[in-house]
Amino acid sequence: MTIRLGICSTAHVNSGVYASLISQLQGVELVGISDENRERARRQANAVGTSVLSQHQLMGETDGIVLCSPTSRHGELIDLALQYDVAILCEKPLATSVSDAAAIRDRCAESDVVAGMAMPIRCSRPMRRLKERYEVGELGDLVAVSGINRGRMPGGWFVNPDLAGGGAAADHTDHIVDIVRWLTGEEVTEVYAEMDTRFYDIAVEDVNLLSMELSNGAPFVLDGSWSTPQESSFWGDAEVELVGSNGTLSADCFGQRYTSICDTNHGNHNETLYWGADPNNELLNDFVEAIRTGREPVTPMDEAVKTTAVMEAAYESIERDEPVEVAY
Repeated sequence: MTIRLGICSTAHVNSGVYASLISQLQGVELVGISDENRERARRQANAVGTSVLSQHQLMGETDGIVLCSPTSRHGELIDLALQYDVAILCEKPLATSVSDAAAIRDRCAESDVVAGMAMPIRCSRPMRRLKERYEVGELGDLVAVSGINRGRMPGGWFVNPDLAGGGAAADHTDHIVDIVRWLTGEEVTEVYAEMDTRFYDIAVEDVNLLSMELSNGAPFVLDGSWSTPQESSFWGDAEVELVGSNGTLSADCFGQRYTSICDTNHGNHNETLYWGADPNNELLNDFVEAIRTGREPVTPMDEAVKTTAVMEAAYESIERDEPVEVAY
């Protein structure tokens, strides 16, 4: 059976990546792309040889959608997908508040549709190998955790607090917090945040450092800043280090890359290419299999509510200038 997928909104920077990968999946048809910006949708659709559809047309002709809208619009577009009984893979974060995220999760659960989050780092082979080593006890007792998920400042709606819920912290809290919870089975219980706007003239923070405590008492530090220069030859990083009583384990999600330098290129002399297995491709294959079988995707909606709770606690910590307990 061919699974029919669509891209709902091209607002997110990953929408073009997903469209390109879906168009190449075996047993999958990219039915179309919808967006309020018809010209932007047309450019993306032309690049992968598919159609531009209205949101209602897209929902009516697909088995599943990849939702790439601004965060503030996730709820209304998920509700539209639920009306058509369409499976959902939603870009992170799920919502700009825990209450909204929980309400979306509950509506999805009541409808019994396949619904999950676009969290490709769970599909990263280095991260999966790290999880295997941790689960067999190679690390011993977990003592401390550190992570980085730094990237370029994306601009657009990402720097509009009404649409995104914040800045770099809203954009980059999810991935590493989610992967540490998934790797260790521990929850984040407390957050102390430092944030500032250092690199760009924008209305949100571009620098953030979260100092957290896990449920077993281990400290967990995360740098999720937009500190990668715009002219950098690679977009950023996603790394985790676990310190235990028996040693240290680490994983670099995008460490398998090389940089080439060419004197003849005009304006782009350095190029960095990632050659490892693409976690985005694995994510989409998992979503397709979830639709075929009716099981949950690799990152269920409930996990998204928990990472949203950590994000919300981080912003509350900034307001109160003190550590904040995470309310799940």
